[in-house]
Amino acid sequence: MVGLMDTDGLRALVAFAEAGCNLTLAGRAIGLSQPAMHARLQGVAKALETALYERRGRRLQLTPDGTRVLAWARDVLERERALLVELRQGQAEERVVLACGEGALVHVVAERIAPLLRERAGVLSFLVVDGPGAVAAVERGSAHLAVVAGPASSPPGLRSQPIVTAAMLAVAARQHPLARAGQEVDVGALLEHPLLVPPLGRALRATLEDAAAARGRALEVAAEVTGWEAVCRLAALGVGVGIVNDVVATPGLTRLTVRGLPPVTYRLLMRRGRGTRLAEEVVRALLG
Repeated sequence: MVGLMDTDGLRALVAFAEAGCNLTLAGRAIGLSQPAMHARLQGVAKALETALYERRGRRLQLTPDGTRVLAWARDVLERERALLVELRQGQAEERVVLACGEGALVHVVAERIAPLLRERAGVLSFLVVDGPGAVAAVERGSAHLAVVAGPASSPPGLRSQPIVTAAMLAVAARQHPLARAGQEVDVGALLEHPLLVPPLGRALRATLEDAAAARGRALEVAAEVTGWEAVCRLAALGVGVGIVNDVVATPGLTRLTVRGLPPVTYRLLMRRGRGTRLAEEVVRALLG
């Protein structure tokens, strides 16, 4: 088994992943030839009795086991660095990496985490990526935590805790006909208007397409757009009706709860067994 302080192979694995699974570039990053890099990775694979990577076409790619070992390797190296700092300086410099989308950062995370950051400047780094990217960052160990919107189930090796559940809102300019609909609108009535929607492949787009098909009609797209601020700006300009979560501030727009669209739950994801004291503080701040 790879020992805690036997870290050369683990550093090689992290360099390999960060170089896009390119042996030559990874070796160059840590001062090794390609054969030496290959030998180090094979040493880790042999010690753990599993394949770390495989060839897919013309490229190398981490196996599922390789991804798990990568996250573990980053844990080991992080703890080693913290121990060395404590031994030499008496105090470890901890930092937590939180992966999330820009919208989640602005409207879900920022207010919850701001008190901690005002007290402990510099302890948190934000990795701003989309939902799948945030999940992958936690799986690979490049982020300690992620905040994502999605179902209660979580990938193997990760645990999930809900932060907030948000209803879906239609937002429109105040002169728009929907402004006279009151505080709610049925999804069927919503579909009678041109909508500001995300691109194909996004969950909300699929939900709207399905709702339109169930009513025997095509979805009328005013524009494809991502990002809540962009949606609200276009809605305010009368381009179409936007659909956002009710955590989003929408000054100057009419807000209507949409009956027939399921709410969205934002969840905190973390790897099982990866918990420093600082990470637990961040978790407590996010869960409130």
